[in-house]
Amino acid sequence: MKTHIIFMFFVLFSFCSCISDEESARQVNSAFQGNWSGTFSGGDNGSVAFTVKKDGNVAGEITLLPSNIKESLNGYVNFDGKFDMNTKSNYKFSGYLKDSKSNGVWTKNNLTGDFIFQKQ
Repeated sequence: MKTHIIFMFFVLFSFCSCISDEESARQVNSAFQGNWSGTFSGGDNGSVAFTVKKDGNVAGEITLLPSNIKESLNGYVNFDGKFDMNTKSNYKFSGYLKDSKSNGVWTKNNLTGDFIFQKQ
């Protein structure tokens, strides 16, 4: 009987300690809000500038070098810093924003490379 009660408590606690997707979608004051910028290199090269809004939405642009072609960049940062950002031509940046820095790998179809971002 005692193990049954402990098991029930464990199950109940497990369900209560999880954060749902709905809860994370209600982010109202992102810890990562502000202006970020950085560079990416590899199969293509360029710079990145974006703003994380207080609701976690991301808006910015990439600038391809040496052509100086610009593309809009949009995405979202979760409450834990996990982000996904994309352009219309399929550049994808994913990873985790930390206090003031982030690095990781970007992709576009068969191209890949590294990126580094810093909070301004």
